[in-house]
Amino acid sequence: MLPIIALIGRSNVGKSTLFNVLTKTRNALVSHQTKLTRDRQYGLWNISRIQQSILIDTAGFDAPLNEIEKQAYKQTLIAIQKANLIFFIVDAQSGLISQDCIILNKVRKYNKKIILIINKTDNIEISNQKNEFYSLGFAEIYQISASHKTGINILISQFLLPWIHKNFNNKHETKIIKNNNKKQKKEIKITCIGRPNVGKSTLINALLRQERMITCNTPGTTLNSISVPIQYNNKKYIFTDTAGIPKNKKKQNSITQFSIIKTLQTVKKTDVSLLIIDASIEICQQDLKLANFILKSGKPIILVFNKSDLINSSIKRQIKNTIKKQCSFLSLSKMHFISALHKIRLSQLFQLIHEIHQSYNIEINTSELTKTLHEAIKRHQPPMTKGYKIKLKYAHIGSFKPLKIIIHGNRTKYLSTSYKRYLVNFFCRTFNVNSIPMHIKFKDSTNPYCTKKRKIDF
Repeated sequence: MLPIIALIGRSNVGKSTLFNVLTKTRNALVSHQTKLTRDRQYGLWNISRIQQSILIDTAGFDAPLNEIEKQAYKQTLIAIQKANLIFFIVDAQSGLISQDCIILNKVRKYNKKIILIINKTDNIEISNQKNEFYSLGFAEIYQISASHKTGINILISQFLLPWIHKNFNNKHETKIIKNNNKKQKKEIKITCIGRPNVGKSTLINALLRQERMITCNTPGTTLNSISVPIQYNNKKYIFTDTAGIPKNKKKQNSITQFSIIKTLQTVKKTDVSLLIIDASIEICQQDLKLANFILKSGKPIILVFNKSDLINSSIKRQIKNTIKKQCSFLSLSKMHFISALHKIRLSQLFQLIHEIHQSYNIEINTSELTKTLHEAIKRHQPPMTKGYKIKLKYAHIGSFKPLKIIIHGNRTKYLSTSYKRYLVNFFCRTFNVNSIPMHIKFKDSTNPYCTKKRKIDF
């Protein structure tokens, strides 16, 4: 069992900055704007070569005012309950304020080991303020600057490592570290992406069967990408909830833009992407742009139509026909209708994910590809161009993930777009690799007897 450490304190004291420094990631949102952290964020902290811990970043433990803040407050309470150790963080620049005392009294009710950490001590003489912080009743106080990465080594050597060695079995932790990479390879990574308020967080909560993500009718509730492990039928998955991507660029502030960047970066690291679409409203251009981005990133895609309990079967057929006729680049993509709120058709979603992930990892040899190419040509010959016949000779794999097929032949540059699309569809159906991106590259074979004319001097 790894020790769990929760970062607790009021808003804007540097919890997220410290989380990023310790986990060596940029997973937590950091800004001068307050109350950006909402859902609790987990990360792995490599304290030493043989010691790890789980770190939890939390929302500011301030008095909640609206519905989103109330849910963020509950998330912080859960983090405190799960933690073995609390890093209670205060701000050296603002000094001790009454809110710090109120929060600390609430945390102490849970009887957890608490360490007081004074952050933002860079370029500040806090000797007088330190006496003020001693009034909180801590025998030892640790001073750090998360942004400048100072004071952290003293915290580790003087307190953290001795405390872990005393309370946890170090040999067991070493074994976990060695096997950690092997475990991660077995997990399928899934990213939920879509416009705001389409039900991404509600879907993950339904799959987890708990209120893990903050959900609200207010668009833009999720600001950061949060990953959670889920196990289903003895298979391990990591689902990532992402911030919704609005279609109106004029209303995007700096935080929204940063959230969008984080979302798009998450898609590039995933195995399968779920594009969540609100089935109760018409598909818009933003949905198609997101689908196009996922496919161009080389990732498999499943079109998940949420809130399907609000539509009838005829509208479902209409949606499918619209995708097949008007969105040709999505014609082979899997479509699945669910209701995350009412937990309808969620088990079938895992089956789809597993099938597509297997297709994504398919291996095809050159002989199979060439045989399939010849079968495609036999059924439908390439059209004549400028009186010349286009010859396609053989095919081989250029790369996997995404799948790229290279076809060699003569005059391939004259192939029409429709015939290229025919070949893509033929390969997809033959090898059953629908919903995964496939690219075909054509190369003209060079004639060994055709040489450039050389200039002869007499």
